[in-house]
Amino acid sequence: MNSSTVHLLDLPDEMLIEIFNKLSTVDVLNSIWGVNQRFDRLARDARLTHSLDLTAEQSYDERCSMSDVTLDRLCLHILPQIHDKIKSLFVEPSSMPQILRACAYPNLQRLTLSSIESKDFIKYLSDNSPVLHIFKQITHLEISTIEYYNSRSQIHLNTKIYTRLFSVCQRLTHLKVNGKHLRSYSLLPEYALPLTMCSSSTIIKLEVNVRTIDDCLRLLDGRFNQMKILNVIIDSIDTPLLNIDNQVYILPNLTGFCLTTRNPTQEYDNVIVPLL
Repeated sequence: MNSSTVHLLDLPDEMLIEIFNKLSTVDVLNSIWGVNQRFDRLARDARLTHSLDLTAEQSYDERCSMSDVTLDRLCLHILPQIHDKIKSLFVEPSSMPQILRACAYPNLQRLTLSSIESKDFIKYLSDNSPVLHIFKQITHLEISTIEYYNSRSQIHLNTKIYTRLFSVCQRLTHLKVNGKHLRSYSLLPEYALPLTMCSSSTIIKLEVNVRTIDDCLRLLDGRFNQMKILNVIIDSIDTPLLNIDNQVYILPNLTGFCLTTRNPTQEYDNVIVPLL
């Protein structure tokens, strides 16, 4: 029996798409674009382009930028050809401005921002931001590693960020703040974000880290009245300043609630049981 050699181009489109989806998106697009007509067609296939991770994995849970040559080719020649098929983007700070300004993304719904700092993020939400329209259209937003420090200026900046976020992103239904560095101050400190500034009638799933049980209670006070799922990681569960018995919880649509604490607590019976 004669042995035969199977070449990559001998594989059917469905199998090639499956292979490409298991590889780095940036590497695949940069490698197959312009090779031949078939690869160009596959590079435009919605099964490959609907969700793009445009970061390079440096180590576990860490993302880094691509080379300038690769970024330029991606933004000048590739993204403009597939922009209308992209529904989800995963970007990191250094390449984010160029990628988001490369073309229009009329069908973009989900945006994941990796390792972005507060001082940079607030610029993207400003009135004169060239990418503000993207934040106005997305329904899913995931932010990782926004850092908090024990300084008045940083706390004030974080307050402005989330006030602006809920003001701009009025189509947002899913919000996740990755809490790797959300330890010094919470998303909603009791003195920083009153109900009128931090509320949403569109959020249905919220995943955040908070510092105290009071911050968690404020997420349950009706400011997110359409919320169905709430996942909270809390630094510690201590005696709350708020009176739980007097709290009014208006969450008629809530179907899932997960509360995780980083540290042991002796307040379970006093704090958690009344919530249940």
